[in-house]
Amino acid sequence: MSLRNLKELTIIAKEAFSKMFLVAKTLCFLHVTNTHVFTVASLYGPSMLPTFNLTGDWALAERFSHKLGKVGAGDIVILKSPVEPRKIMTKRVMGVEGDSVTYVVEPKNSDRTETIVVPKGHIWVEGDNIYNSKDSRNFGAVPYGLLRGKMLWKPSKVKHHLLPRVIDMAAQAGDTG
Repeated sequence: MSLRNLKELTIIAKEAFSKMFLVAKTLCFLHVTNTHVFTVASLYGPSMLPTFNLTGDWALAERFSHKLGKVGAGDIVILKSPVEPRKIMTKRVMGVEGDSVTYVVEPKNSDRTETIVVPKGHIWVEGDNIYNSKDSRNFGAVPYGLLRGKMLWKPSKVKHHLLPRVIDMAAQAGDTG
């Protein structure tokens, strides 16, 4: 191998290393952002109808409010299921520690209600579709530690502000192509 070929190989290796280092830094940044700052959540299932579609919506969730104790009644949160830890759920917070929450025990069968006081370190969550949701009515108050984030918005609600005007007008006219 000649000296010229060795220099060319060294230059190529330096460029490749530089690009790999940039990719590694980008992946680290994305991982930290997804784990601690924001995440995009895929939502599906009937429990949050009509707020979210049955077939699936995408939404942006931030991951720091719950760590700062800034989650309150009315917020939509993502959390680990207390009964199936590998499953991620999307529910609405109905009460935080110390709140009294009145809920319909079995909405499909009766109008009987019960009132509970949410224990310290817990939240009470329910799906918007009370007739088809597994939530705190089934498994009780959820430990605060199972929270994974709070929904900021779902893209379908803000698309008119983000998409260029031409694309928005084409969508209103029914042009999908």
